[in-house]
Amino acid sequence: MTKDQLIQECLKMPDCFLCYPFDATTAVIKNAKGKMIAFLDYAIAARIKKNCSPGAPVEDGDLIINLKCSPDLVEIFRSQYKAVLPGYYSGKNSWNTIIIGKDVFRKEGVDKLSIFFH
Repeated sequence: MTKDQLIQECLKMPDCFLCYPFDATTAVIKNAKGKMIAFLDYAIAARIKKNCSPGAPVEDGDLIINLKCSPDLVEIFRSQYKAVLPGYYSGKNSWNTIIIGKDVFRKEGVDKLSIFFH
């Protein structure tokens, strides 16, 4: 899956829009109230491993997405998938970082993206 394809999947969520408030490469998806619900970019493996998990199955250039998630489900997703990590540069209690192309969407397909949204 490409970054553009993932952005298009995120924009299928009701009343969402795309913006780039941080830099030219970090895509941010916000809801109608202007609250950030996802952001995505390409990974720098050393930073992900340092800030999320030393054993993360990530390589430089992997596509990653941070998704706001119900706090009740955060740990459930992390325990089910090796490629779901505590939120990178976000609150670890309600955000998950997902490494695209690893075990999550490979098994279940992009149509399951919405289950990760809060």
